[in-house]
Amino acid sequence: SKGVQGTVALRYVSYTDYTCSIRHHGEVMKWIRKQHGLIVYCLLASIVLSACTSLGSRNVPRDRFNYNAAIAKSSNEQMLLNIVRLRYLEIPGFLSVNSVITNYSYDGNAGIRKTWADGNSDIVPDTLTGSANLAYAERPTITYAPLAGQEFARRLLKPIPVEVIFSLSQAGWPVDILMGIALQRINNIENMGFGQVPSPGDLDREQQYAEEERKLRRYQQVLQLMLTLGRAGAIEVQRKEVDDFVSAYLYFASDQSPDIQRQIDELKNVLDLSPERDTYRITGRMTRRKPDEITIQTRSLLAIMSYLSRGIDIPTDDKLNNRVVVLPPETEKKIQEQLALQIHSQKERPEDPYVAVRYRSHWFYIDHADIKSKRTFAIMQVLFQLQAPTGGTAAPLLTLPTGGG
Repeated sequence: SKGVQGTVALRYVSYTDYTCSIRHHGEVMKWIRKQHGLIVYCLLASIVLSACTSLGSRNVPRDRFNYNAAIAKSSNEQMLLNIVRLRYLEIPGFLSVNSVITNYSYDGNAGIRKTWADGNSDIVPDTLTGSANLAYAERPTITYAPLAGQEFARRLLKPIPVEVIFSLSQAGWPVDILMGIALQRINNIENMGFGQVPSPGDLDREQQYAEEERKLRRYQQVLQLMLTLGRAGAIEVQRKEVDDFVSAYLYFASDQSPDIQRQIDELKNVLDLSPERDTYRITGRMTRRKPDEITIQTRSLLAIMSYLSRGIDIPTDDKLNNRVVVLPPETEKKIQEQLALQIHSQKERPEDPYVAVRYRSHWFYIDHADIKSKRTFAIMQVLFQLQAPTGGTAAPLLTLPTGGG
């Protein structure tokens, strides 16, 4: 008997091609053959287009979250890489993502062809063939800007305002980590230096490293005392406006229990504060400090990154080849045990890291189970975002198309 067949082809083009065909045989195509060509054309086109309606709106949730995750992941890896670079005495470099613009294009066509056989021949059947194609392409364009120039250098080297540190602590960020990595000095109590090599002096190198470890231990003892009083509500930082000038003040509560009062007196004695006062204005200067003032000096972003780089587990080969400043083993162990950030290294890529980056022949990473290190790294990222400008003003923009159709 005579046969009629129709074909509808749908093509979707993105990064891969998908082709599907729908074939109609038998009685259905006999009915289509009898209809007007325009009706058949519209039917074929509707079959194709109905399969891919609202493609643009469907891409928004997927692309938005995918790009967000990719940018966040690359920011973490960039920060970790720069901390590792500092440990290897290299200059850090930052590249910001200023914009992500994605262009979507759609192209479709449909056609129909019919061939009618003469007479009632069973050898040459009547044929009706329809086709439709829909092409889709995504072309994202990402704009990068190197963070460089005088403005970025100033923010990278300028000490973080003390108000920012205490504002973050009041917002719920861990106070012990914030004060441990971002503060350099509280009155006469100094934190461990952020440089990898202690300042030259009369002591030999090993004695200088031991002195650095002693300063860190003493600073953390004072910090622990302040945290204990803070949890008891016996000490807090407030901002007060005097003569149109806002200053930060350190307050000690009065009428405390004997045990809390003993700790308050101990802290005042260690910090060399006037024992008869309960309010001290926070200042950054060391000389000519008044009896009603307390000196709190903060670190810069670059200083914090250098400080955190001491917590890197340096591969043995790099130590033996003098690629880094090598600390005495016992001193290095004591320092790393007290640091808030631990960065491990190994030859193979870690399976499930919090963040990992490859540098030279090793992978450096933060363990996903190391909660303290994760919190410390997150605080570092927040401080960087608060201090760093949105883009480099002196460097040209770099725009790259990243996809093809």
